[in-house]
Amino acid sequence: MRGELRRGLAVCAIALAAALLVAGGALAGTSATGDDQIVDVSKQLGDMQKKLDELQAKGRTAKQGKLAAAAECGFGAPSQVFGAWGDDADYSLIPQGDLASTDGWSLKNVSVAPESDPFTGGNGSLLFTKGDSDAVTPVMCVNLEHPTLRMFLADRGGNGKAHLEVKVVYEGLDGKAHDLTVARLKVGEEWQPSVVVPIGVNMLSVASANGWTPVAFELKVHGLQKGETFSVAGIYVDPCQSR
Repeated sequence: MRGELRRGLAVCAIALAAALLVAGGALAGTSATGDDQIVDVSKQLGDMQKKLDELQAKGRTAKQGKLAAAAECGFGAPSQVFGAWGDDADYSLIPQGDLASTDGWSLKNVSVAPESDPFTGGNGSLLFTKGDSDAVTPVMCVNLEHPTLRMFLADRGGNGKAHLEVKVVYEGLDGKAHDLTVARLKVGEEWQPSVVVPIGVNMLSVASANGWTPVAFELKVHGLQKGETFSVAGIYVDPCQSR
């Protein structure tokens, strides 16, 4: 199991490093660098790794909770969605990531607008207009081959200070739901890709009896000005799938 973890992490690390190198191409016209937008969670992940090692040393697997029971394990077909920005990794659409349906989402003061990003032919976008707006994706199954998240964004009518906080909601080794802030994304007024966001907690899949761990992504906008709108569309994971 540990050998599988090391091999999987090595392969995904190569793909992730390549994706992060080209992420800067998505930042033209923004006021932040990729490093500014990615939250350093190395300490939290280090603590997870220690607990993971302890669990495996005892020959035990992670407990399964409510998130696992709600998880959907299907993704869209992989494609080079972000190829135009120099990212040749194959990404897969998350469940309901094109917003054709939102019955698996949890939305608070977030509307589904008919406009989508002009690159993917999606079915709409999430429109954030209030400071207490919040959206949570359907729960999905991830493993070592799903290390990152990327989406299309547009921020209109503001002063450039608003950002989209991205939390990964995950099931810990104890079977309970936890959350971890992994990014604070900024973009300009035109539709563009976000930076590549490592989710980190996919490492927990090696402790699962079924080979995957459940996660969802919580999206919340901070710093909106009066009349400003923040749009999200086309949500994708896993540049490791075809590596």
